[in-house]
Amino acid sequence: MVFKKGLILLFCSLSIFMFGQTKSHQQINSVFNQLVIAYGSSKPAPVFKIRDGKSAKPAEYSTKSTPTIFIDSYVYEICRSYGKDSLNSLSIILSHELVHYYEDHTFCSDYAVATRYKNKTLAPKLIKSSLVSSIEKETEADQKGLFYASAAGYSPFELYSNLINRLYKDYKFPNELPGYPSKQERTLYAKNAEDKAKELYGYFLAGLKAMEEKKYDDAIVVFDKANSFIPYRENYNNLGVARTLKALQFKVITSEEIHHPERFLYPLEIENKSRLNKEGTTRANYSNRQEQFENLLNDAKKDFQEAIRLDPKFSKGYINLACVYELLGKYNLALGTIEDLAKDKQNTREAQRILAITYYHSNKDFEANEIWSKLKM
Repeated sequence: MVFKKGLILLFCSLSIFMFGQTKSHQQINSVFNQLVIAYGSSKPAPVFKIRDGKSAKPAEYSTKSTPTIFIDSYVYEICRSYGKDSLNSLSIILSHELVHYYEDHTFCSDYAVATRYKNKTLAPKLIKSSLVSSIEKETEADQKGLFYASAAGYSPFELYSNLINRLYKDYKFPNELPGYPSKQERTLYAKNAEDKAKELYGYFLAGLKAMEEKKYDDAIVVFDKANSFIPYRENYNNLGVARTLKALQFKVITSEEIHHPERFLYPLEIENKSRLNKEGTTRANYSNRQEQFENLLNDAKKDFQEAIRLDPKFSKGYINLACVYELLGKYNLALGTIEDLAKDKQNTREAQRILAITYYHSNKDFEANEIWSKLKM
């Protein structure tokens, strides 16, 4: 009887341990996956592995076989000590390693190792070059890592310097590590990275505010500034939307649009009723306005195409691109873009609205009216 009780107690203890381990692994994987989505890259995500316990490095990116990012389960325990900032601190570490992967930061050193025995003159130069560029790589990973962590919905600012000190202490790292900046330098770089990331994120927020106020020129400028440092899916999409909305100010309004304005609201953002230029245009400035209209739309097309390239599953990008094709009079391309969406996305109100507008302007009145009647417009 005692033996059975002992087995039951052991089983319960193991179950509790395994449940706790599974929960921590789920949270780590959840943060990792959310960061990959924020990067919005067409490059496949690297293999991700959680190492039990504590190893020589808290986290690392390796290309020895398959591109893989490793993180110690012990790091999760460190992050948990930050309480409400536990996932924020975890996002910093994982996002930093993802920058190394997406920016291919190991290419030079990997190539040097591969050529060590084949070319004894070139390899040492490559290795030296790799060590010299380590600071630049770490700085870029600090800056971009923080920004992408923020874009993924986390709050990494003000945490990084403290986290570096904690990791050096817990992993008993010396202040000077071969091929890395010193701990003091990394702390300084982290502060500079925080300042830069805040500046870039400020551009992003300023762009959203300008969009709300319908100041599309201002939105284009700030989204462009953010994009010059970190081009990512949402930013390209927002840039395209700003250009498209500005282009609509130059659009000639037809009598049908005047009598049924609700039918011709392009599904680019919620507050879109004021987009149509109800005052119309005059013959005197038509040519210039038409040129601006088309130039803006062609630029927006490139933005949406890039957003889709970064994330082929980004349905909003397809709908916005279809709007641009429709406005440019490329109706077959607009219809084809909607057809590229998953079936369930093709039936959304936004997709159906642009389909109806496209059908109407391509002289398919029956199909357009059928959709409008279903949408009750």
